[in-house]
Amino acid sequence: MSDEQNDPDRVEIDLPVPLPVNPAYPGMVDIRGISFDRTGVDQAETPSGLVAGKGEKGVETEWDAGNLDSAITWLETHASYLNRLSYDMADISDKLGGGQAVAGKGPLGGFPYALQLAQRHQQVYSGTESGLRTLSENLYSAAEALRTVKRNYETAEGANKMTAQEMQQAFTDAARGGS
Repeated sequence: MSDEQNDPDRVEIDLPVPLPVNPAYPGMVDIRGISFDRTGVDQAETPSGLVAGKGEKGVETEWDAGNLDSAITWLETHASYLNRLSYDMADISDKLGGGQAVAGKGPLGGFPYALQLAQRHQQVYSGTESGLRTLSENLYSAAEALRTVKRNYETAEGANKMTAQEMQQAFTDAARGGS
């Protein structure tokens, strides 16, 4: 067996009988096997910083006033991770040549297709960086909205008065940056 066949990220299937591409002309061109990359959810990896530690429950989908603190911590931890990640990406930009690559002085050279590729790299990089920062800000806003909900739940008056509409308003205000 070749190394390709031992690769867990690769699927190799040999057909026991050759499969003709065109049955009208058997034997001319046959398919003798199928080969493809395994690209499913089982191949995905979760960063260790996002996995629940010993003694932690992990992700819950229902919350009450008693465990909103852990939800706030979870949101802020992930927001912090994504924010850090967005700034740690600078190494990627440097390896792609930074602003110099778009000017034709990067590692890809200055021929027209290299410039187009450098521009695409810059667009993808900028979009990813911006998306990570936006997601981080949204997670911080969600944490702040949960704090507002928790404050209202913790007071007897707030627990008795807070309606679903007021809860939605708290989330909306936090998303807009208000309180």
